[in-house]
Amino acid sequence: VLGTPTAESTQYGRQDYAVAPIEGADLSEQLHEAIHNIHGEYTEREIEEAERSDILPADPDVRNYSFTEVDGRLYFRENSVMRAVKLDGANTRRVRELIALRGQTRRLMQVQLDGCGDAAVQLEQDRLNRLYDNFVRRYGRINSRGNAGVFRDDSGYFLLCALEVFDDEGNFKCKSDMFTKRTIKPHEAVQ
Repeated sequence: VLGTPTAESTQYGRQDYAVAPIEGADLSEQLHEAIHNIHGEYTEREIEEAERSDILPADPDVRNYSFTEVDGRLYFRENSVMRAVKLDGANTRRVRELIALRGQTRRLMQVQLDGCGDAAVQLEQDRLNRLYDNFVRRYGRINSRGNAGVFRDDSGYFLLCALEVFDDEGNFKCKSDMFTKRTIKPHEAVQ
């Protein structure tokens, strides 16, 4: 600790631990001196052979904290690695379909952002509608407890939740505008 330990009152009336700078001391000199007192070493963790097949280096095309599928196996990316996910058969199929829905939702958004035109947007909306309707028929609403239970840790889960509109009592009301609204051209936007 480079400073003097102290307690400070916060706006919430709590006393929080803090470190006050040493008056007249140069922080860069303090850091330089402190670094010379650090004596540690880093050794890479040995990965057991059984564990090796369950861990892959992270694919840069897979968003952090997201499910993906590699060679027919489900993985979940966390930082620099992707760990195999073991689920029962029904939940494995459920996660695969949620991955497909997430991918299609992002494709539709990209087509809209790229200004590809109404026909391209309509094609992607039709695909999203088909995937969504099939998913709901098999597994219920995306926002359901069962779907949240297997997919809520995915970085795209709340994007998928936004596909559904609920009333004040929590009852499904309708699909979101993403399924039907056409692309707004820049000159049509309200200024």
